[in-house]
Amino acid sequence: MDFVDVWDMTENKSEKVAEEQISEKKGSEEVVKIEAKAETKSEVKESSREEKKEAPDDSHMMVPLDSYLKAGLHIGTKFRTKFMENFIYKVRTDGLTVLNVQEIDKRIRTVAEFITNYEPEDIVVVGKRENGWRAIKLFEKVTGTKAYAGRYHPGILTNPGLEDFKEAKLIIVADPWPDKDALKDAAKVGAVTVALCDTNNDSTYVDLVLPCNNKGRKSLGLIFYILAREYLKAKHPEAPEMSYSLDDFMGETEEARNEYFAKKKKKVFRKPSSNDRRDSRRN
Repeated sequence: MDFVDVWDMTENKSEKVAEEQISEKKGSEEVVKIEAKAETKSEVKESSREEKKEAPDDSHMMVPLDSYLKAGLHIGTKFRTKFMENFIYKVRTDGLTVLNVQEIDKRIRTVAEFITNYEPEDIVVVGKRENGWRAIKLFEKVTGTKAYAGRYHPGILTNPGLEDFKEAKLIIVADPWPDKDALKDAAKVGAVTVALCDTNNDSTYVDLVLPCNNKGRKSLGLIFYILAREYLKAKHPEAPEMSYSLDDFMGETEEARNEYFAKKKKKVFRKPSSNDRRDSRRN
């Protein structure tokens, strides 16, 4: 066997090996494609099953589940306290905590039933944060309770010598932190306290916690809308439904928007006061 024959045999072998490698590669690629197709089919099947699933039954809830979600009632803060751990559902990738909507709904029902044990003249509602003013004022107007939307002056519940002194048996606060003076006064006179608490709140002076997003205008509007509606139903079962809608409480009506933007415009273009002039002279 000469050198040429050996070279031909070697070349034939290398060609066969190359062909085998190519066929193996093609085979593995086909396997991958088949697996990918199978995985895609399974995903499609799963998604179709998800689509076929019926929407969750929210007939037992105080309002439809969609109303809770649109109002952002379940969105907490990036901070969590031990007082609110039982109401937290999960923590999102951006660090925000998510409250359990089912637990929120149960607690709203509990609070709504609880406050009906008190007469309007025995209830005081306090909310320092501006986002809750509209809802709190409407709650006061609808139920006949007393509301302090804005600054609550310490001593209103404890000092009979004050002009705006008020006796109360039940105090509802929109946020335990900015409304802490009202909670402390309530503790001094032995009044029962209900507080709308976010994930970052301390419930030391609170008798009954209502977990929710207590910073959003829509969220606060939804809460006070439900409480007002249920209070009227219990106290005046034969009376017609209240004339104010959920949008009224949430500030979503055209009138509310115009009022909101008018306030903003007034703040931006306000006239300088005498104090401002004095300060400018000093400078």
